[in-house]
Amino acid sequence: MNAIFVENTGECEKLWEEFSPHLSIFDEWDFRVSFWEFYKYNPYFVLLVENNQNVGLLPLWYISDKNKYFWFGDIGDDFDWQEETSFWVKDEKYLKSLIDVCPKSTVLNNLKESACAFLVGDKRLAKTLPKQVLSMDGIHSVDDFFMTLPKKLRENLRRDKKRIESLNPEIVFDNVDDFGELVKFNTDKFDDSPLKDERFVKTFNRIVEKWQNGETYRSRMISVKVAGEIVGVDLNFIFKDIYLTLLCGNDTKKCPGIGHYLTMLDMQDALSAGSKLMDFSQSDEGSYKEKLFKTITQFIFVN
Repeated sequence: MNAIFVENTGECEKLWEEFSPHLSIFDEWDFRVSFWEFYKYNPYFVLLVENNQNVGLLPLWYISDKNKYFWFGDIGDDFDWQEETSFWVKDEKYLKSLIDVCPKSTVLNNLKESACAFLVGDKRLAKTLPKQVLSMDGIHSVDDFFMTLPKKLRENLRRDKKRIESLNPEIVFDNVDDFGELVKFNTDKFDDSPLKDERFVKTFNRIVEKWQNGETYRSRMISVKVAGEIVGVDLNFIFKDIYLTLLCGNDTKKCPGIGHYLTMLDMQDALSAGSKLMDFSQSDEGSYKEKLFKTITQFIFVN
């Protein structure tokens, strides 16, 4: 058994398609390679080979200014954009061997709990920031969801919903030009916004553009206008029966409750799309999402 290190992007794509389970948008080459198109970090795919057969793959790239390896598409910031990660092997018996050939100074973030059970007790494995999800089983409306919440929280959300509805909001779908407003809201609100990096903005413009050209996922932009002025924008993605909320921007000072209202619109849209699961992506500890949705533990492996 030996390891081969692959750096040619075309070869990396072939290996990706050979090993990817295609269970989430993060498993899609079209999504991941969009980051490479603008960040241009060097691919470094670790291929495990036995008897001339490909048996395992770690799709990495090298970020020189950090002197570390990360998942291909993980830009090494504090937000860890690639989720639902796992170790790709043809048979579980190769898991330990794949870890053994993992290069030093590697950071593997947002590992699914089921993917790293074989590493229990390994000091290189630790919990990282969680994510939230909502099963749509038994939920046919936003009111159905409200009834799953404690009374006080339910009342607070209904109050926000009524407050925004009293303003006669206009709901706009898939106006991609509104992404600029999302960027502005997000960068104005957060000093550490990743959207302050032009490469990041270009990456997501490309990801949305690829959907328009018929790729493997569908983007969904939802904008809310009050008195003709945009007060909030969500950028979501639909992959198979999963509805992923990933980027948002809103003006909570001008329009209190707009964040919660957009979450309700996302939920209605997910129901209309027939989605079975809403994935609200990684969150900070103690975020409002933890109060609303089921929290999923994620792990990080640092070699």
